[in-house]
Amino acid sequence: MTKAIAERVFGWKAVHKDQGKLVGKKRDKGGRWRKAGVPEYAGDQRLAYKIDERMKELGRWDQYAKQLSKITKAENLPADWGTLAQRCKAALTVISAHLRLVRARKGGS
Repeated sequence: MTKAIAERVFGWKAVHKDQGKLVGKKRDKGGRWRKAGVPEYAGDQRLAYKIDERMKELGRWDQYAKQLSKITKAENLPADWGTLAQRCKAALTVISAHLRLVRARKGGS
């Protein structure tokens, strides 16, 4: 799930395992693609807030919060208490829905 989050939500490219660790390419401040170690987005609870921040940056916060609420409600939890796995699932669901919508618009033009 970390690979999917890195690529789809955070925009990493060429994410793959190298000597047991995930590596990929991300843009630096100058816009150049640089090889780096991929943070454990789906395995480190301390990085959960990064997913929230990224969804705000992408302008998808409302859809993300709604999706997270649906997921946590199914387990009788408030959305604020969503686990890292639930946050990842909500983010991937929102990004996937957005990509489907964009593709449908391009195909319909």
